[in-house]
Amino acid sequence: MTEQQTWKWQSEDLQTVCAAFNHTCDRLPHAKAQLFNADLYGGDSQGVMTWTQMRERVDAIACGLMSMGLQKGDRAAIMSNSSPYWTHVDMAMSNCGVVSVTIYPTLSIQEVTHIVNDSGSRYLFVGNEDLLEMVLKDRDKMPGLEKVIVMRREYQSQGTRVIGLGELIHAGHSWKEDHAADYAARQESIEIEDPFTILYTSGTTGQSKGVLLSHWCASSRMSGVNEVFEQAGMTIDENDVGLCFLPLTHIFDRGSLQLMALFNGATIAYADAPGTLLEDMQKYNPTWINCVPRLYEKIYITFQQKMAQSRLKKLLFNWAFAIGQRALEYRKDDQGTYDMSPHCDFVSRMPWGLKLKYRMADRLFAKIRALFGDRFKFSFSASAGIAADLLEFYYTLGIAICEGYGSTESFNACLLNPITNCKPGFVGVNANGGWSRVAEDGELEIKGAGVFSEYLNVPEETQEAFTEDGWFKTGDLVEKDKYGYYKVVDRKKAIICTALGKNVAPAKVEKPFSTSTFVEQVFIVGDERKFISALIVPSFAYFIDYFERHGIAYDKNALSWSNTAGVELCMSVGDDFIQQPVVIEKVQQEVNRANKCLETHEEIKQFHILKSRFSEQNGQLTPTQKTKKRVLLEVYGKQIDAMYQRSRPQT
Repeated sequence: MTEQQTWKWQSEDLQTVCAAFNHTCDRLPHAKAQLFNADLYGGDSQGVMTWTQMRERVDAIACGLMSMGLQKGDRAAIMSNSSPYWTHVDMAMSNCGVVSVTIYPTLSIQEVTHIVNDSGSRYLFVGNEDLLEMVLKDRDKMPGLEKVIVMRREYQSQGTRVIGLGELIHAGHSWKEDHAADYAARQESIEIEDPFTILYTSGTTGQSKGVLLSHWCASSRMSGVNEVFEQAGMTIDENDVGLCFLPLTHIFDRGSLQLMALFNGATIAYADAPGTLLEDMQKYNPTWINCVPRLYEKIYITFQQKMAQSRLKKLLFNWAFAIGQRALEYRKDDQGTYDMSPHCDFVSRMPWGLKLKYRMADRLFAKIRALFGDRFKFSFSASAGIAADLLEFYYTLGIAICEGYGSTESFNACLLNPITNCKPGFVGVNANGGWSRVAEDGELEIKGAGVFSEYLNVPEETQEAFTEDGWFKTGDLVEKDKYGYYKVVDRKKAIICTALGKNVAPAKVEKPFSTSTFVEQVFIVGDERKFISALIVPSFAYFIDYFERHGIAYDKNALSWSNTAGVELCMSVGDDFIQQPVVIEKVQQEVNRANKCLETHEEIKQFHILKSRFSEQNGQLTPTQKTKKRVLLEVYGKQIDAMYQRSRPQT
């Protein structure tokens, strides 16, 4: 595909986000728009909202904002976990021309203050009272912030500067009675080039900056997504259900789940929490989800651990999987891509003997697929690379995962593996309305649908982000095969240059650990050093269980825990824990395994085992779970230096 390729959005009369939302409401008034656990929202609507009910709620919030003086082009921020109310507020802002600014609820107050002030947000929606308390403590540092709205209907106001969502809705209903024409005029005034939202990039090396995205960015991208599905003989419509469990603050679920549903009339189901994903899959029976590689990896690791507990189950699965691998070849074409679409009749191509065995094996696979519900069609994978062998594992089971590539600046995926042509190890081809090319130094450059126009308040960075002929420089190094499929090497800034002049991509070194049972996190170092080393966080959960089962004593009082997204995680352990011989042995085993996949200059020669996880709480991960290189190099500087002063690994 080339820049000359044409897309439908180039000749379509694109709708604004608010127009698309209202069109869906008109077209499907009684269809289900949202499904959620009513107990988490005070019994709201018994957990089901039709498009008519959702529009009534959205209109009330929009009119409430107008009644309090918000003008077209003003900015208001949302700091909350994903919920039906997040979508209501987002669409309400769109309907009255207010620009939404998204803030991760896990950010520090310093980062929140920066985003509120930099964006000029007048109002701030917060998900709960804990976030409210955090904001109020530093409110004097946000002089432009006029009002905070708690996203609970039952919350009662504290004066005029803090109100509840229910009070805003009530104010909107009252105001609309006399100002319906004003509301309609406001909606009519919103144009396709108007700002829709501002998202702040995580920033692994410095201060986050706001990415300004227009209605055109959203609408052209959604047009491109629909065109790719049409090419694959599929549609997203009112018969589909997308399960939302990733943060709507991020462009991934915001675009390829929420907006994809709103533009096409699909139902959005909201997970109780990220930690209840499998239960929610059973409850809502989705047709698609968005997911990140780490979760696919965890599901795989958990599955392997359960298989290891029963010799008979393991033998049975290994037999079935070997048959499945042979059968998978009949989904494959001469370009090395797999047709994972629901209508692929690959079984009919098999010889009768394999066909018979596969039907027996698939009875076992069907039980595994049932964990995703009985209507599941596919999932998108993004935000980081997913190992090719892991994708082939899921493909063998008949689970379709379409890996893609995108960014905040591209308003979701600009490269994608079409479901009819999935190529493990690659992030896909030009897709979803855009074009791409590779610069002389290997950097991916993109243009077309979805691409942003500016970074907020930093014109010099905006200018630097684009080539002279208008292509956005993504900052990612890629390789492109003869069929147009792209493979991401790593971030341009992340490439390590050793003292011997060898370039090493940390992502490649880290990837073999992605399916490890014993290693949880890895950070690769080696800039201007003679060889590559690694800081390694072992799987605390695995070794705690191992110690308990084998009667190995360790200091339980040294463990610290945190509830993250509804899941209890061990965040740190004692020195005695990481000094256990079995921990060192298993980590060394995984390093040896990884090194077999690497070139000599990429191999990990030294490692240091850490007793604390990288996390957002300790400032070592971004909200998108990427390591902050600058922070880690500073925090663990002594340990890193020590690795280059010894002859063998130690903790």
